[in-house]
Amino acid sequence: MAKNQFNAFDPQLDPVSGRQAQEPRVFAHDAVAVVVGAVNTSWSDGGVSELISGGTGYGVSSGVATTGGAGTGLTVNILTVDTGVITSFEVAAVGSGYAVGNTITISTGGANATFTITNIDIPHTQKRGCCIYVGAAAGLATLSVVMESGNTAVFNTISAGTILPILIKRITTAGLAANDVIALY
Repeated sequence: MAKNQFNAFDPQLDPVSGRQAQEPRVFAHDAVAVVVGAVNTSWSDGGVSELISGGTGYGVSSGVATTGGAGTGLTVNILTVDTGVITSFEVAAVGSGYAVGNTITISTGGANATFTITNIDIPHTQKRGCCIYVGAAAGLATLSVVMESGNTAVFNTISAGTILPILIKRITTAGLAANDVIALY
Protein backbone atom coordinates (compact mmCIF):
# COMPACT_ATOMS: atom_id res chain seq x y z
CA MET A 1 0.00 0.00 0.00
CA ALA A 2 1.05 3.58 -0.40
CA LYS A 3 2.93 5.30 2.37
CA ASN A 4 -0.12 7.45 3.14
CA GLN A 5 -2.51 4.50 3.15
CA PHE A 6 -6.16 4.34 4.26
CA ASN A 7 -7.47 7.46 5.95
CA ALA A 8 -4.03 8.95 6.59
CA PHE A 9 -5.40 12.42 5.95
CA ASP A 10 -8.68 11.86 7.83
CA PRO A 11 -8.48 9.07 10.43
CA GLN A 12 -12.19 9.38 11.30
CA LEU A 13 -15.00 8.72 8.85
CA ASP A 14 -17.33 11.63 8.32
CA PRO A 15 -20.22 11.74 10.79
CA VAL A 16 -23.39 10.10 9.53
CA SER A 17 -27.01 9.97 10.53
CA GLY A 18 -27.51 6.34 11.46
CA ARG A 19 -25.01 3.73 10.35
CA GLN A 20 -25.94 3.00 6.72
CA ALA A 21 -22.99 4.96 5.32
CA GLN A 22 -20.64 2.86 7.43
CA GLU A 23 -21.93 -0.36 5.87
CA PRO A 24 -21.40 -1.66 2.32
CA ARG A 25 -23.04 0.62 -0.19
CA VAL A 26 -26.67 -0.01 -1.05
CA PHE A 27 -27.01 2.44 -3.95
CA ALA A 28 -24.22 3.51 -6.27
CA HIS A 29 -23.96 7.11 -7.44
CA ASP A 30 -21.20 6.43 -9.98
CA ALA A 31 -19.71 3.52 -11.93
CA VAL A 32 -16.22 3.44 -13.43
CA ALA A 33 -14.33 0.65 -15.18
CA VAL A 34 -11.41 -0.62 -13.08
CA VAL A 35 -8.01 -0.52 -14.77
CA VAL A 36 -5.63 -2.82 -12.89
CA GLY A 37 -2.34 -1.09 -12.08
CA ALA A 38 -3.42 2.40 -13.18
CA VAL A 39 -1.81 5.30 -11.32
CA ASN A 40 -4.29 6.73 -8.79
CA THR A 41 -4.18 10.46 -9.52
CA SER A 42 -6.95 11.13 -6.96
CA TRP A 43 -4.45 10.42 -4.16
CA SER A 44 -2.94 13.40 -2.33
CA ASP A 45 0.43 12.97 -4.09
CA GLY A 46 -1.13 12.27 -7.51
CA GLY A 47 -0.05 8.63 -7.28
CA VAL A 48 3.61 9.45 -7.92
CA SER A 49 6.62 10.61 -5.92
CA GLU A 50 8.47 13.86 -6.33
CA LEU A 51 11.14 13.64 -8.99
CA ILE A 52 14.06 11.42 -8.02
CA SER A 53 16.04 13.17 -10.75
CA GLY A 54 14.91 16.17 -12.82
CA GLY A 55 17.08 14.99 -15.70
CA THR A 56 18.58 17.20 -18.39
CA GLY A 57 17.57 18.57 -21.77
CA TYR A 58 13.81 18.81 -21.16
CA GLY A 59 11.28 21.46 -22.19
CA VAL A 60 7.69 22.13 -21.14
CA SER A 61 5.41 19.70 -23.02
CA SER A 62 2.26 17.60 -22.78
CA GLY A 63 1.57 13.88 -23.16
CA VAL A 64 5.21 12.83 -22.84
CA ALA A 65 5.74 9.06 -22.95
CA THR A 66 7.47 7.20 -20.12
CA THR A 67 9.45 3.99 -19.84
CA GLY A 68 10.16 1.56 -17.03
CA GLY A 69 8.04 -0.25 -14.52
CA ALA A 70 5.76 -3.18 -15.11
CA GLY A 71 3.04 -1.32 -17.00
CA THR A 72 2.32 0.60 -20.18
CA GLY A 73 0.58 3.77 -21.29
CA LEU A 74 1.64 6.20 -18.55
CA THR A 75 2.25 9.71 -19.90
CA VAL A 76 3.08 12.97 -18.13
CA ASN A 77 2.79 16.69 -18.70
CA ILE A 78 6.03 18.54 -17.98
CA LEU A 79 4.83 21.72 -16.29
CA THR A 80 8.00 23.65 -15.42
CA VAL A 81 11.63 23.39 -16.38
CA ASP A 82 14.73 25.25 -15.16
CA THR A 83 17.61 25.18 -17.68
CA GLY A 84 16.49 21.79 -19.01
CA VAL A 85 15.84 20.23 -15.59
CA ILE A 86 12.20 19.27 -14.86
CA THR A 87 11.00 21.01 -11.70
CA SER A 88 7.34 19.93 -11.81
CA PHE A 89 5.17 17.49 -13.73
CA GLU A 90 1.78 15.77 -13.53
CA VAL A 91 0.34 12.49 -14.76
CA ALA A 92 -1.54 12.95 -18.03
CA ALA A 93 -2.62 9.33 -18.75
CA VAL A 94 -2.70 6.78 -15.89
CA GLY A 95 -1.65 3.70 -17.89
CA SER A 96 -2.16 0.13 -16.67
CA GLY A 97 -0.21 -2.75 -15.17
CA TYR A 98 2.04 -0.69 -12.88
CA ALA A 99 3.06 -1.62 -9.33
CA VAL A 100 3.82 0.54 -6.32
CA GLY A 101 7.56 1.19 -6.24
CA ASN A 102 8.08 1.04 -10.02
CA THR A 103 10.69 3.61 -11.10
CA ILE A 104 9.57 5.49 -14.20
CA THR A 105 11.74 7.47 -16.65
CA ILE A 106 10.34 10.42 -18.58
CA SER A 107 11.21 10.09 -22.29
CA THR A 108 12.38 12.98 -24.52
CA GLY A 109 14.99 15.41 -23.29
CA GLY A 110 17.92 13.42 -21.96
CA ALA A 111 15.54 10.53 -21.06
CA ASN A 112 16.97 10.67 -17.53
CA ALA A 113 14.28 12.27 -15.34
CA THR A 114 12.80 9.69 -12.94
CA PHE A 115 10.05 9.28 -10.38
CA THR A 116 8.34 6.41 -8.52
CA ILE A 117 4.78 5.06 -8.58
CA THR A 118 3.30 5.47 -5.06
CA ASN A 119 -0.36 4.49 -5.48
CA ILE A 120 -2.36 2.23 -7.81
CA ASP A 121 -5.52 1.93 -5.71
CA ILE A 122 -8.88 2.40 -7.41
CA PRO A 123 -9.43 6.18 -7.59
CA HIS A 124 -11.45 7.87 -4.83
CA THR A 125 -11.05 5.06 -2.29
CA GLN A 126 -9.05 7.08 0.25
CA LYS A 127 -11.85 7.23 2.85
CA ARG A 128 -14.15 4.42 1.74
CA GLY A 129 -13.57 1.47 -0.57
CA CYS A 130 -15.89 0.71 -3.48
CA CYS A 131 -18.16 -2.21 -4.29
CA ILE A 132 -17.68 -3.96 -7.61
CA TYR A 133 -19.73 -5.35 -10.48
CA VAL A 134 -18.31 -8.27 -12.48
CA GLY A 135 -19.16 -7.67 -16.12
CA ALA A 136 -16.90 -10.31 -17.69
CA ALA A 137 -19.11 -12.31 -20.06
CA ALA A 138 -17.79 -15.65 -18.82
CA GLY A 139 -17.45 -14.48 -15.21
CA LEU A 140 -14.13 -14.76 -13.41
CA ALA A 141 -12.47 -17.92 -12.14
CA THR A 142 -10.68 -15.90 -9.42
CA LEU A 143 -10.54 -12.28 -8.36
CA SER A 144 -7.84 -11.08 -5.97
CA VAL A 145 -8.54 -7.77 -4.21
CA VAL A 146 -7.14 -5.57 -1.48
CA MET A 147 -9.94 -4.87 0.96
CA GLU A 148 -10.57 -1.52 2.63
CA SER A 149 -8.78 -2.91 5.70
CA GLY A 150 -5.62 -3.55 3.68
CA ASN A 151 -6.01 -7.33 3.77
CA THR A 152 -5.92 -9.32 0.52
CA ALA A 153 -8.82 -11.62 -0.31
CA VAL A 154 -9.34 -14.02 -3.22
CA PHE A 155 -12.86 -14.71 -4.49
CA ASN A 156 -13.40 -17.80 -6.64
CA THR A 157 -15.97 -18.64 -9.33
CA ILE A 158 -17.73 -15.30 -9.78
CA SER A 159 -20.57 -15.37 -12.31
CA ALA A 160 -21.06 -12.64 -14.91
CA GLY A 161 -23.41 -9.93 -13.68
CA THR A 162 -22.49 -10.37 -10.00
CA ILE A 163 -22.37 -7.36 -7.68
CA LEU A 164 -20.00 -7.94 -4.78
CA PRO A 165 -21.03 -5.87 -1.73
CA ILE A 166 -17.47 -5.70 -0.44
CA LEU A 167 -15.43 -2.54 0.07
CA ILE A 168 -12.17 -2.77 -1.87
CA LYS A 169 -9.29 -0.43 -2.63
CA ARG A 170 -7.42 -2.35 -5.33
CA ILE A 171 -7.74 -5.32 -7.68
CA THR A 172 -4.55 -7.36 -8.03
CA THR A 173 -5.74 -9.93 -10.58
CA ALA A 174 -3.81 -9.36 -13.81
CA GLY A 175 -5.18 -9.79 -17.32
CA LEU A 176 -8.63 -8.25 -16.87
CA ALA A 177 -10.14 -6.69 -19.99
CA ALA A 178 -11.91 -3.33 -20.14
CA ASN A 179 -15.24 -3.44 -18.29
CA ASP A 180 -14.57 -6.89 -16.78
CA VAL A 181 -14.88 -5.21 -13.37
CA ILE A 182 -16.69 -1.94 -12.66
CA ALA A 183 -16.19 0.07 -9.46
CA LEU A 184 -19.47 1.18 -7.86
CA TYR A 185 -19.32 4.31 -5.70
